[in-house]
Amino acid sequence: MAFGDKKDKEILFKIIVWFIIGIGSSTLLYKFVKPSYTYAEAKAIVEQRYDAEVIDSHFTTITQVESGKEVYRMNVIIDSKEIELVFNPYTQEIIFLK
Repeated sequence: MAFGDKKDKEILFKIIVWFIIGIGSSTLLYKFVKPSYTYAEAKAIVEQRYDAEVIDSHFTTITQVESGKEVYRMNVIIDSKEIELVFNPYTQEIIFLK
């Protein structure tokens, strides 16, 4: 397909414009839905707030049933007891599980 005539160039231009609009929209959407805190920031907040040690794990995120969003699961040692908690990276809410 040779892009020699005017109609082919218009179609190519429209495809490029829609592609750029799609990429821009995806980028803006990600900015609105990404968590406010990374796992490392959440870990630092928990360690500072409770004077605790967070045990690193490979399994760090779970999906919260109520909101459908991912939250960070952490095992924390407080006063030589291991406690499991969940950190919501959108609201900075901490929920103790055990």
